[in-house]
Amino acid sequence: MGGRDTVESGDETKNGSKLLGLKKEDYEIVVLAGSAIGLSILYNLLQESMFTSDAKNYTALITMMTSLVYAVLALGEFYHEIHSNHKGKDGPAPTIAGSMKGTAFDYARLGTLTASGMYFTNWSLRYLNYTLRVLFKASKILPTVLIAVVFYKKSFTGRDYMNILVLVASIVLFSYGDAVGAGKTDNGTFDVFGIALITIGVIADALTSNFESEHLFKVRKASHSEVMMAASLFGSLYMLAIMVMTGKAEDAYNYALANPDLAVKVVVSCSAGYFSITFILKIIKKVGAVPAEIVKSIRRVVSIVLSFIIYHKPFLSWHGFGSVLFLGFIYGTFMAKMAKVRAKQASKAGLAKASIDLENLATKKTVAQN
Repeated sequence: MGGRDTVESGDETKNGSKLLGLKKEDYEIVVLAGSAIGLSILYNLLQESMFTSDAKNYTALITMMTSLVYAVLALGEFYHEIHSNHKGKDGPAPTIAGSMKGTAFDYARLGTLTASGMYFTNWSLRYLNYTLRVLFKASKILPTVLIAVVFYKKSFTGRDYMNILVLVASIVLFSYGDAVGAGKTDNGTFDVFGIALITIGVIADALTSNFESEHLFKVRKASHSEVMMAASLFGSLYMLAIMVMTGKAEDAYNYALANPDLAVKVVVSCSAGYFSITFILKIIKKVGAVPAEIVKSIRRVVSIVLSFIIYHKPFLSWHGFGSVLFLGFIYGTFMAKMAKVRAKQASKAGLAKASIDLENLATKKTVAQN
C-alpha cells in the first residue's frame, strides 16, 4: 500500500496536478487574480497621488501622457500577437499597419471618445474625491445599457435594471457624504461642477464601449491590443493639439521638466492598469466571466477602503450607507453573471440533448426500414 501511495503521489507531482490540495491550474488563477488586484491597487494609489497634487491642474498633459503609455504598451502586445500568429508560416510576418482590421476613420472617432472620457474624468478630479471617481467609473454600466437598448436594440433583464438603480443610489449617497464632508478636512472635496464633468466622461466611456463592441470587435474583428493602440495614439495627438491651440503647451512642458516624478507615476500607474486588465482577460479566457467579476469587485472595494485610510478622508454615515449599497451592486452583478453562465450551460445542454434525440430517432428509422 505504501509503495502504491508513493507511486501515485509521484505521478501527481510529475503531472503537476496537485500541491497543497490545489491543482496547477488553480495556482495559475490565484496568481493571475492576485496580480490583477495588486496592480489595480497600485494604479489607483498612484493616480490618486497625482490628482491630490498640483499636477491635477494639467489635465491635458496627464491625459496625453497616459494615452501615449497605453499606445506603446498595446503596440508591444499587438506586435507579439502578429508574430505569434505567423509562427510556422512561410514568408515574412505581416507589418503592423497591414495587420490592422480597423480603418483610420474608425480610430479617429474612437480616439475622440476615449480621449474625451479620460480628459473629462481627470478634469473632474479637481473638484471631486478620487473615491467618487471609482464609483462613477463603475456607473458606466448605466449609459452603456441605455445606448445598447436605444441604438443597438438589445434587451436586458429586470435584475439588470434593478442592479443599476442600486449603483445609482450608492453614488448619490457617496456624493452627498462628500458634499457634507467638504471643508471638514483638507481631503474633503466636492463640487457639483465635478459631477457634471465626470458624467460627461462616463457617457464618453459608454459610447466607447458600445462602439468597440458593436463595430470594431464584431464587424471589423479587431483585437483588443489593436484597438487600444490606435485609439490611444489618436487620443494623445488630440490632447497635444488641445494644449497647442489653448496656448498651454509650453507651460505643460515646463511643468513636466520641473516635475520628473509625474512621468514616472504616469508610466508606472498606466503599466499597472494595463497589465491588470490583461490578467483579467486571461482569467476570463481560462475560467470564465464569473471569477473575473469577483476579482474586479475585490479590487474596487480594496481600492476604495485604502483610499479612505491612506488619504485620511472623512467617512460619514452617508458613505457607510453608500458602501452597503455598493456591495449590494457588486453582489447583484455577480449573481447576474452567474445567471447568464447557467443559462448558457442550460442552452448547450439542451442542444446536446436535442442532437442525441435526433441521432436516436435516425437510428430507429434506419432499423425500422431494414
